Amino acid sequence: MGMREFFLRKNSKRAQSRVEDLQRERENILSSNSSFYVTEAYKMMRTNVLFSLAGKQTCSVLAVTSPFQHEGKSITSLNLAISMAESDKRVLLVDCDLRKPKTARLLNVSSQIGLSNVLIDPAQLSEAIMHIKELKIDVLLSGSVPPNPSELLISQSMTEILETLKQQYDFIILDTPPVNVVADAVGLTPNVDGFLLVVRSGESDRIAVSHALTQLAYAKARVFGYVLNGIQLQKTTYGRYSRYGRYGRYGRYGRYGRYGRYGNYSYYYGSSYAHPEKKDGGDSAK
Repeated sequence: MGMREFFLRKNSKRAQSRVEDLQRERENILSSNSSFYVTEAYKMMRTNVLFSLAGKQTCSVLAVTSPFQHEGKSITSLNLAISMAESDKRVLLVDCDLRKPKTARLLNVSSQIGLSNVLIDPAQLSEAIMHIKELKIDVLLSGSVPPNPSELLISQSMTEILETLKQQYDFIILDTPPVNVVADAVGLTPNVDGFLLVVRSGESDRIAVSHALTQLAYAKARVFGYVLNGIQLQKTTYGRYSRYGRYGRYGRYGRYGRYGRYGNYSYYYGSSYAHPEKKDGGDSAK
């Protein structure tokens, strides 16, 4: 096999793997077919978020982020928005990941106008918002990939757009880029009420999570807690499941175990963060 054929086959396998991963994530979008345990896990998350925002009478803006990519922040953002809408709230999901957006692919929708376009021309705002009838939520996709995403997200235009949207919704959920790789999420701090940090069981390591929390603390961001994602169901001796499902639990951040190795996430986002090397005997978060 020649080198050209080798790389073509390798790229084909990667593309197929990405398609399969996306299909699996779509299967985890909350619906009437979702398992009791997954549904209840998101109801618990919703309840804890509402408790964190107790006493707030106006629209709440919540940002969802993660230390690195592939930890489940986009599906968590979407499912939290769906769960909020099920409690008769007016909910808008905004894809603020202007570098590598995912919401459009998860929902299998598209639009030529999105957040990046609206930040340049606010007059397009009403045209950019999509209503997803079956999920009872509104969505503002990311739009065209801009050359200056960080600058757009911290601009006065972003502040003004959010202020306009807050007059129309009870909750605005922002799906933001991973906090350890770009400054985009941290730059949104003045415009949000708080952050949820998504971490994945068996992959997220303690040092990376600690670094993410340090970044948020430096920006004086309020962190409501973490979402432990990717927990596998385990049966107890009573035949019942001892966990709530794939999307685990909501809680305060704490100890995540000894650190492991992430892989080259900088390929996607151009991270300057140094990935810790795995030491002998180390393992990732359980």
